[in-house]
Amino acid sequence: MIQGFRKLFQSRLGVFVALAFVGLMALAFASADITGGSFGGIGGGERVATVGDEQISTNTYRETLNGAFDRERQENPQLTLKQFIAGGGDTGVLDSMIERLAVFAFATEEGLRIGESLIGSELKDIPVFQGPDGKFSQEMYEAALRQRGISDKLLREDLKQGLSARVTLVPAQIGTTLPEKVAAQYARLLNETRRGSIALIPSAAFAGDVKVTDAALQSYLSANRARYSLPERRTVQYALIDLSGVADVAATDAEIAAYYNKNKAQYAGKEARTLTQLVLPTEAGAKAVLAELGNPSRMAAVASGKGLSTVQLAATDSADLATKTSPAVAQAVYAASQGAIAGPVRGPLGWYLMRVDSITRTAERPLSAVRGEIATLLNDQKRTQALAERAAAAEEQLNGGASLAEIAKSFGAQVQTSGELLADGRPFGNAPAPSPLIARLVPAVFAMDPDGDPQIAASSDGKSYAIFAPGKVTPSAPPPFAALKPVLERDYRLQEGGKLASKAADRVLAAIQKGQAPAEAIKLAGKQMPPVDQVNTTRQALTASGGAVPPALGLMFQMAKGTTKKMEGPRNLGFIIVDLDAIETRPIAKGDPLVLAVRRQLGQAIGGEMGEQLTKAIAAHVGVKRNDTAIKAVTDQMTGNR
Repeated sequence: MIQGFRKLFQSRLGVFVALAFVGLMALAFASADITGGSFGGIGGGERVATVGDEQISTNTYRETLNGAFDRERQENPQLTLKQFIAGGGDTGVLDSMIERLAVFAFATEEGLRIGESLIGSELKDIPVFQGPDGKFSQEMYEAALRQRGISDKLLREDLKQGLSARVTLVPAQIGTTLPEKVAAQYARLLNETRRGSIALIPSAAFAGDVKVTDAALQSYLSANRARYSLPERRTVQYALIDLSGVADVAATDAEIAAYYNKNKAQYAGKEARTLTQLVLPTEAGAKAVLAELGNPSRMAAVASGKGLSTVQLAATDSADLATKTSPAVAQAVYAASQGAIAGPVRGPLGWYLMRVDSITRTAERPLSAVRGEIATLLNDQKRTQALAERAAAAEEQLNGGASLAEIAKSFGAQVQTSGELLADGRPFGNAPAPSPLIARLVPAVFAMDPDGDPQIAASSDGKSYAIFAPGKVTPSAPPPFAALKPVLERDYRLQEGGKLASKAADRVLAAIQKGQAPAEAIKLAGKQMPPVDQVNTTRQALTASGGAVPPALGLMFQMAKGTTKKMEGPRNLGFIIVDLDAIETRPIAKGDPLVLAVRRQLGQAIGGEMGEQLTKAIAAHVGVKRNDTAIKAVTDQMTGNR
């Protein structure tokens, strides 16, 4: 069944991207799913799955799960590891790992090879590896690898798997279309009109009949303690080591000249080009598109007509373009004149057609012209290095057991304390908002033991370091009963009033099912009720706003004609009676724009489903064996169930 149609009435369709390979390197690096180390003592062996001739180790699985959980906690700081796994996080992570490894094994079997130049191009685009100037920094790269205990070889191997998935799966999704007659049938459902009524029987109407005692409220609070508990909050004690304690430094003429000579290519004359790129899976297809173009300016229009899309690309020089595509593509592009189309030429993703949109030439810059620029850069580097040395000295003191106050005193810094903060970094109550640096420390502070040793962390710009530890820790707990009593009484009345409202709704439902009009049956509730709402709307109008569909209307569009149903409202709101009188499906006129829209959206969904089915077929071809014993042992050990 087409997945896109199942979601058509709820959300905008998108192209299925198997294995999330677009951001693969950032994902793999963030999750640290290729770290070293051991994870012994797992019942069932040292692997959770075998994919072809490859294995997924228990250690790799555990580290990937931890990384995925950490990313989820960034969105939901209150999430626990047990909740994450209970919600299927463990299954989703392992499925993705198996699928990606299966596609890689298949691609390797079929002779696909990912070159080092393409891997290097991907690495350059990872933000964590970029310096302050936004360009790839070898120093940042090596430091990040050391911090996570990852080798360059393992990192590149992981990226190679993701790129193999991209090259293998994308061609299966290109150019898929839905027949017009099929699209018309789906569009016809969007024009469906339903008529009926919706009646609300609110809990609040019966809340006044509920008897309330302190004992009942205490019991209610005990059963709903988590709902009324204030979250845990902590203060952060910290001391800053920044550039204010670093002496002024100046680069020498020799250092400036040496830097210039080492980076001469950076100051050489360049020829930058902006390009429009179109990639096709076969050479014959690329030649057919090229023959159809006539005028190079029609590239995007011709591509769109075939269900394809062009991509805008910028290259600072031929070498830059070679890392983004391939040396062969770069050579063809830089041999073409402005306005011309280079290709078709084979590249890592298929056969490339590259239109040269503009050419910008810059002259070489001599040392005399960039001396000041280099001096500023080297001076900043020296100050940053001096600051890093001070931070290293502070870390040595930490390792020696020095306290936060002792370290701060040795560097002439002051120990400061933040206001009370929540786990997501927001201030609690009237506490002041933390600085960006302190906000970055909050996840670490909440992960530390209240009496844990201080830690050190760098600011995002590398211009300061914070030595920090938890300050005052206030555990999660409800406010005093007396302060909470008015809220408890309100919610308790709604809960118990809901039980009375449910009985009233049953009486109304029974009357409507026996043929009584909803407007008359509502009187059987025994209280003054809101008027019954009459509904006459189409499925298309229901979703036109793009927002969430009200549950009662959603139910109406799932019911059979002539039926009546009762549903519970959210948050003890009450109960809703939905009565469906008629369903009308009007024919779709020829040329209706709705047919084109459905055809385009479901065409994308078909492409996604083809990618998904190809992934499943590849996994079946390669062969996958799961070790359920080891899988359970990993999750049990992580959640403390053993």
